[in-house]
Amino acid sequence: MIWFEFVACSAFLTYFAYKLCRQGIVLSERTGIAQGLVGVVFLAIATSFPEIVTAATSVFFLGRIGLGYGDIIGSVMINLMVLAGLDYFAGGGRILLKASRLNRLTGGFVLLLLFIIMSAVVLRLGGIAVPSFRRIGAENFLIIPVYFVWLLIIGKRGAPGVPEVSGADGNGSGKLWIKFILLLIAVMFLGAWMAGVGEKIVVGTGLSQTFTGVLLLGFATSLPEIIVSFVALRAGSVDMAVGNILGSNLFDVCIIPLLDILTASPILGLLSAGQMISTVVAFVLSAIVVLGFLMRRETSSRINWDTGAIFAIGFLGFVIICYVR
Repeated sequence: MIWFEFVACSAFLTYFAYKLCRQGIVLSERTGIAQGLVGVVFLAIATSFPEIVTAATSVFFLGRIGLGYGDIIGSVMINLMVLAGLDYFAGGGRILLKASRLNRLTGGFVLLLLFIIMSAVVLRLGGIAVPSFRRIGAENFLIIPVYFVWLLIIGKRGAPGVPEVSGADGNGSGKLWIKFILLLIAVMFLGAWMAGVGEKIVVGTGLSQTFTGVLLLGFATSLPEIIVSFVALRAGSVDMAVGNILGSNLFDVCIIPLLDILTASPILGLLSAGQMISTVVAFVLSAIVVLGFLMRRETSSRINWDTGAIFAIGFLGFVIICYVR
């Protein structure tokens, strides 16, 4: 019964979150907010709203840090592993070589943010006191500025990896906003439901919070972004497909400061061994992406060394996390 509920919730969340993504794109195009900083943040929230709600509900209402933090890091890992699928179906050489300079820059910023998070975790693990302002860790005062630096760089050029939506109806902006808000509310309730399902899985099956959050919740909340990437690839835009993955990851990492506010102390000081391992794996996968951007040698394989390594290491990471209590 638990697994039926998980599948049902995942299906509904995927459907409504995908509709929310499309509606956000239509609304931004119709109202002209797609350009500039507001448009970038608006579309990032629309595409990552399932992760925001599920993680916040898990941490604040259920007190399950493993589910909330795991959902964020798991989404990052799964999104990167999807690059192997995009690489296979794109064909004609390495997909990371087809990424624009803007997306290569985004990949570097993702790696930088994960380095900040991992460094804060290692310092606390080593017994070194990391300053905090009330319940907010000092690392968050680096994460947010870094994200805004990225916004300033790409703000005038629009959000990377956002496909155009053809066939949009002729509704006025008022009706578009109403539909967007209704979809937002639907996804909010479904995200809260998903957090509750994760709680039931942990209690009913004995699976760890971390494994449930990283794999199950991470996969369920990433499905809309995965679909958007494959839709972009099918439309012939490899760069948009890659950009959607990297842009989503960048914003997902920036949800961690929100989780800090919802906990009694800095969340990076409360992580278990499994959550630390998942953080390291996410960092390694992002490092391989950046290395793939830097290595300019072309190949003719369907799945290449970079995306293949990302998938293999990510899979191994899930196996390790499964057995770490």
